[in-house]
Amino acid sequence: MSRPASSAGGRDDLALELAATAARLIAEDGCDYATAKRKAVQLVLGDAAGARGRLPENDLVESELRRYLRTFGGERHAALLAELRAVALELMEFLAPFNPHLVGAVLNATATEHSALHLHLFTDSAKDVEIFLLNERVRFGVEEADEPAGALETIHMQLPRRLLKGRSSPLDAVLIVLPTDAVRTSPRFRSSDTSLSPIERAGRAGLPALRALLSAPGSGG
Repeated sequence: MSRPASSAGGRDDLALELAATAARLIAEDGCDYATAKRKAVQLVLGDAAGARGRLPENDLVESELRRYLRTFGGERHAALLAELRAVALELMEFLAPFNPHLVGAVLNATATEHSALHLHLFTDSAKDVEIFLLNERVRFGVEEADEPAGALETIHMQLPRRLLKGRSSPLDAVLIVLPTDAVRTSPRFRSSDTSLSPIERAGRAGLPALRALLSAPGSGG
């Protein structure tokens, strides 16, 4: 269904509607951000000319996704978030030799039942990570890393049962291997949502920060 956006307020309303639609697609269907935004434009604007240029910003989609999950997920989403963070802590302790940091949806409170764990590992040898996983009999695949800039490689792994903290369903993790010194660079994706704790907004959390987050009341721990 097409709708005009003739004023500044109209454009803002349209961006919000697109972001809210994209957020629903992420929450309900497990779409990634790029796919959800494209589908949202199609659903809201149809074949309107120039629709491609109306894709909402990721920050707005993230904000709407967080609002959607709080509104419709409630305690169920809080429990899921706590579960995923506990498993993330288990995985990070397992990968402690590579200075793991939690990033993405599990940290910024937008995780859904479709979410994988996303970690940054800081080590100068991606091969060392592969050897470690092989020795631990963990199933994984490797590909070149497109982002962030300077990343050595991306490792996709399925968590072995011993790391699932009693979780009944399987869970995947995406490990981005970065050079050791890259930890000094500020995270690219930080949230400005003041309803989040400083740790959740930071964009990246090492083991001490994640432990503090899990022990804080009302933060999914």
